[in-house]
Amino acid sequence: MAEQPEHFVSLSEGQVHFRYAGPDDGPPVILVHGFSYGSWTYNFLGPLLVEAGYRVFALDLYGRGFSDRPKVRHDRGLYNRLISEFMDAVELDEPVTFVGNSMGGGVVTDFAAHHPGQVRALLLLVPAGLRLSAPMSLGWLGVPVIGDLIWRWVGPGLSASTSKNRAVRQMADAAMAQQSKIAGYYPSLLNTLRNYPLDGLQESFEAVGVQGTPVTALFAGEDELIPLEAAEVLQTAIPKAEVQIFDGEGHDLVMDNPQAVLDALNTLMKRSAG
Repeated sequence: MAEQPEHFVSLSEGQVHFRYAGPDDGPPVILVHGFSYGSWTYNFLGPLLVEAGYRVFALDLYGRGFSDRPKVRHDRGLYNRLISEFMDAVELDEPVTFVGNSMGGGVVTDFAAHHPGQVRALLLLVPAGLRLSAPMSLGWLGVPVIGDLIWRWVGPGLSASTSKNRAVRQMADAAMAQQSKIAGYYPSLLNTLRNYPLDGLQESFEAVGVQGTPVTALFAGEDELIPLEAAEVLQTAIPKAEVQIFDGEGHDLVMDNPQAVLDALNTLMKRSAG
């Protein structure tokens, strides 16, 4: 999954880059990254999934990785359309298991709430959409022109990784530097901050709970972005969800402990087959 970009599909708002690997007859899994990352989030997990027999699609959301940076509103509708159109473009006509990391967890949950027939199960990794460590407040960033000028200074200061693992940090920093050189990256992030409810998707989580979609959610005890309160809120919204907390892990759980993520996915797949 760490190879150079090779696959693109043309969707309604532009070209979307994705990585694809695994047997054609393997159970399909779509991997969705977080707010400022790209499909490279899954560079460590991807090979494990392929080895386990999964058919893996890791896509770059608009504005990230090697996907286009369309000048459109980065809201829930945009990402729901992206996933739906992507599934059509790669001819996925069976229910798919989604893995969503951080903001990607919110994205795939919202998609499942609106497209339950296309979703087999959800594996949510330190998911956004319920609670953030600090309340969402844009302040001056929400003001046109002024906020854009401030973001030019603040945006590039984003840290790619807080991992304690040097190899993870080096990979993430290099990938962040590469994607940020493509014009439109930082404006896309600001657009998302202004239009996507990073802590306001509780109704979608509750809808998934009512629908009965199998869900496993992994949280990290040392996560500086997603507090453990989010785990409690998710469990209330989706009573049948399997919730696991990894003490000593941080927000980059998917890169720091990919084996634990694979184990959770394998268990979820068995549960969703019942």
